[in-house]
Amino acid sequence: MDADVPWFPCWGISFDKANSSTSEIVEKFLEIRPNSRWVLISINSAASERHLWSAWYTMEQLFFQKSALSKNPDAEFIRIISGTHQLKTAFSRAGLNKNDSEAWLAFLPESNGDLNELAEVSSIEFTENAQKIIYILNAKIITKRPEPSKDGLERLGINFEGDSKLINDDIFIGHLARSSISS
Repeated sequence: MDADVPWFPCWGISFDKANSSTSEIVEKFLEIRPNSRWVLISINSAASERHLWSAWYTMEQLFFQKSALSKNPDAEFIRIISGTHQLKTAFSRAGLNKNDSEAWLAFLPESNGDLNELAEVSSIEFTENAQKIIYILNAKIITKRPEPSKDGLERLGINFEGDSKLINDDIFIGHLARSSISS
Protein backbone atom coordinates (compact mmCIF):
# COMPACT_ATOMS: atom_id res chain seq x y z
CA MET A 1 0.00 0.00 0.00
CA ASP A 2 1.27 3.47 -0.81
CA ALA A 3 1.90 5.65 2.23
CA ASP A 4 -0.19 8.51 0.85
CA VAL A 5 -3.37 6.43 0.58
CA PRO A 6 -5.47 6.71 3.73
CA TRP A 7 -7.25 3.88 5.44
CA PHE A 8 -10.53 3.05 3.69
CA PRO A 9 -13.47 2.88 6.12
CA CYS A 10 -14.12 -0.84 6.10
CA TRP A 11 -14.02 -3.66 8.60
CA GLY A 12 -13.51 -7.34 7.99
CA ILE A 13 -16.30 -9.27 9.67
CA SER A 14 -17.23 -12.92 10.07
CA PHE A 15 -20.73 -14.27 10.46
CA ASP A 16 -22.17 -16.96 12.68
CA LYS A 17 -23.90 -18.87 9.88
CA ALA A 18 -25.18 -21.56 12.25
CA ASN A 19 -28.13 -19.31 13.12
CA SER A 20 -28.61 -17.29 9.91
CA SER A 21 -28.27 -17.84 6.18
CA THR A 22 -26.40 -15.37 4.01
CA SER A 23 -29.67 -14.09 2.55
CA GLU A 24 -31.04 -13.50 6.07
CA ILE A 25 -27.85 -11.63 7.03
CA VAL A 26 -28.08 -9.43 3.93
CA GLU A 27 -31.79 -8.80 4.50
CA LYS A 28 -31.16 -7.78 8.11
CA PHE A 29 -28.25 -5.57 7.03
CA LEU A 30 -30.43 -3.75 4.48
CA GLU A 31 -33.04 -3.12 7.20
CA ILE A 32 -30.64 -1.77 9.85
CA ARG A 33 -28.02 0.17 7.93
CA PRO A 34 -28.30 3.95 8.28
CA ASN A 35 -28.33 4.56 4.50
CA SER A 36 -27.16 3.23 1.14
CA ARG A 37 -23.62 4.45 1.77
CA TRP A 38 -23.13 1.31 3.87
CA VAL A 39 -22.35 -1.84 1.91
CA LEU A 40 -21.36 -5.47 2.47
CA ILE A 41 -18.97 -6.91 -0.09
CA SER A 42 -17.25 -10.25 -0.47
CA ILE A 43 -14.07 -10.57 1.57
CA ASN A 44 -12.19 -11.49 -1.64
CA SER A 45 -13.44 -8.59 -3.75
CA ALA A 46 -11.26 -5.92 -2.11
CA ALA A 47 -7.54 -5.92 -2.89
CA SER A 48 -6.21 -2.86 -1.06
CA GLU A 49 -6.91 0.62 0.23
CA ARG A 50 -5.95 1.95 -3.25
CA HIS A 51 -8.38 -0.46 -4.88
CA LEU A 52 -11.27 0.58 -2.63
CA TRP A 53 -10.54 4.30 -2.99
CA SER A 54 -10.28 3.86 -6.78
CA ALA A 55 -13.72 2.23 -6.87
CA TRP A 56 -15.07 4.95 -4.57
CA TYR A 57 -13.61 7.70 -6.78
CA THR A 58 -15.09 6.15 -9.92
CA MET A 59 -18.48 5.86 -8.21
CA GLU A 60 -18.44 9.49 -7.01
CA GLN A 61 -17.34 10.70 -10.44
CA LEU A 62 -20.20 8.83 -12.14
CA PHE A 63 -22.75 10.29 -9.71
CA PHE A 64 -21.28 13.77 -10.20
CA GLN A 65 -21.55 13.36 -13.99
CA LYS A 66 -25.05 11.89 -13.60
CA SER A 67 -23.96 8.81 -15.53
CA ALA A 68 -24.14 6.18 -12.77
CA LEU A 69 -26.07 3.09 -13.81
CA SER A 70 -27.57 2.59 -10.36
CA LYS A 71 -29.52 5.06 -8.25
CA ASN A 72 -27.78 3.93 -5.06
CA PRO A 73 -24.13 4.26 -4.04
CA ASP A 74 -23.95 0.70 -2.65
CA ALA A 75 -25.09 -0.96 -5.88
CA GLU A 76 -22.93 1.33 -8.02
CA PHE A 77 -19.87 0.59 -5.87
CA ILE A 78 -20.46 -3.16 -6.15
CA ARG A 79 -20.93 -2.83 -9.92
CA ILE A 80 -17.71 -0.88 -10.32
CA ILE A 81 -15.57 -3.11 -8.09
CA SER A 82 -16.92 -6.10 -10.04
CA GLY A 83 -15.80 -4.62 -13.34
CA THR A 84 -19.14 -5.11 -15.06
CA HIS A 85 -22.05 -3.19 -16.54
CA GLN A 86 -24.57 -5.73 -15.28
CA LEU A 87 -25.89 -5.54 -11.71
CA LYS A 88 -26.78 -9.24 -11.53
CA THR A 89 -23.21 -10.19 -12.42
CA ALA A 90 -21.87 -7.56 -10.02
CA PHE A 91 -23.76 -8.95 -7.05
CA SER A 92 -22.68 -12.51 -7.83
CA ARG A 93 -19.04 -11.37 -8.00
CA ALA A 94 -18.69 -8.84 -5.18
CA GLY A 95 -21.88 -9.30 -3.19
CA LEU A 96 -22.32 -11.98 -0.58
CA ASN A 97 -23.00 -15.48 -1.83
CA LYS A 98 -24.48 -18.37 0.14
CA ASN A 99 -21.07 -19.88 1.00
CA ASP A 100 -19.55 -16.63 2.28
CA SER A 101 -18.90 -16.46 6.00
CA GLU A 102 -16.75 -13.30 5.88
CA ALA A 103 -17.28 -9.88 4.33
CA TRP A 104 -16.15 -6.29 4.31
CA LEU A 105 -18.53 -3.87 5.96
CA ALA A 106 -17.71 -0.62 4.17
CA PHE A 107 -18.79 2.97 4.53
CA LEU A 108 -18.76 5.00 1.30
CA PRO A 109 -18.13 8.60 2.36
CA GLU A 110 -19.69 11.43 0.42
CA SER A 111 -17.26 13.55 -1.53
CA ASN A 112 -16.87 17.15 -0.53
CA GLY A 113 -17.61 18.14 -4.13
CA ASP A 114 -13.92 18.25 -5.07
CA LEU A 115 -12.96 15.01 -6.76
CA ASN A 116 -9.31 16.09 -6.83
CA GLU A 117 -9.10 14.95 -3.20
CA LEU A 118 -10.28 11.89 -1.33
CA ALA A 119 -13.17 12.44 1.04
CA GLU A 120 -12.35 13.59 4.54
CA VAL A 121 -13.44 10.75 6.77
CA SER A 122 -14.09 11.31 10.44
CA SER A 123 -13.76 8.03 12.30
CA ILE A 124 -16.38 9.14 14.83
CA GLU A 125 -18.90 9.54 11.99
CA PHE A 126 -18.91 5.91 11.01
CA THR A 127 -17.32 3.86 13.82
CA GLU A 128 -20.37 4.00 16.07
CA ASN A 129 -22.66 2.94 13.21
CA ALA A 130 -20.25 0.15 12.23
CA GLN A 131 -20.20 -1.18 15.79
CA LYS A 132 -24.01 -1.20 15.92
CA ILE A 133 -24.29 -2.97 12.57
CA ILE A 134 -21.71 -5.59 13.54
CA TYR A 135 -23.48 -6.20 16.86
CA ILE A 136 -26.97 -6.50 15.34
CA LEU A 137 -25.69 -8.87 12.64
CA ASN A 138 -24.13 -10.99 15.40
CA ALA A 139 -20.83 -10.72 13.52
CA LYS A 140 -17.26 -10.51 14.76
CA ILE A 141 -14.50 -8.21 13.57
CA ILE A 142 -11.59 -9.98 11.91
CA THR A 143 -8.16 -8.41 12.09
CA LYS A 144 -7.04 -8.06 8.52
CA ARG A 145 -7.08 -5.47 5.77
CA PRO A 146 -7.86 -5.94 2.08
CA GLU A 147 -5.12 -7.66 0.10
CA PRO A 148 -4.83 -8.95 -3.46
CA SER A 149 -5.34 -12.69 -3.84
CA LYS A 150 -5.88 -15.39 -6.42
CA ASP A 151 -9.30 -16.05 -4.83
CA GLY A 152 -10.14 -12.38 -5.35
CA LEU A 153 -9.12 -12.51 -9.01
CA GLU A 154 -11.30 -15.59 -9.56
CA ARG A 155 -14.25 -14.13 -7.64
CA LEU A 156 -14.21 -10.95 -9.72
CA GLY A 157 -13.84 -12.85 -13.00
CA ILE A 158 -10.33 -11.60 -13.73
CA ASN A 159 -8.32 -13.93 -15.95
CA PHE A 160 -4.77 -14.23 -14.63
CA GLU A 161 -2.45 -17.02 -15.58
CA GLY A 162 0.84 -15.68 -14.25
CA ASP A 163 2.84 -16.47 -11.16
CA SER A 164 0.68 -15.89 -8.06
CA LYS A 165 3.58 -13.89 -6.55
CA LEU A 166 2.89 -11.24 -9.21
CA ILE A 167 -0.71 -10.64 -8.12
CA ASN A 168 -1.06 -7.05 -6.96
CA ASP A 169 -3.71 -4.39 -6.57
CA ASP A 170 -2.88 -2.84 -9.96
CA ILE A 171 -4.59 -5.82 -11.60
CA PHE A 172 -7.73 -5.21 -9.53
CA ILE A 173 -7.65 -1.45 -10.14
CA GLY A 174 -7.31 -2.02 -13.89
CA HIS A 175 -10.35 -4.29 -13.69
CA LEU A 176 -12.47 -1.36 -12.48
CA ALA A 177 -12.33 0.15 -15.96
CA ARG A 178 -14.38 -2.77 -17.29
CA SER A 179 -17.39 -1.41 -15.37
CA SER A 180 -17.55 1.44 -17.90
CA ILE A 181 -17.36 -0.80 -20.96
CA SER A 182 -20.66 -2.21 -22.13
CA SER A 183 -20.62 -5.93 -22.78
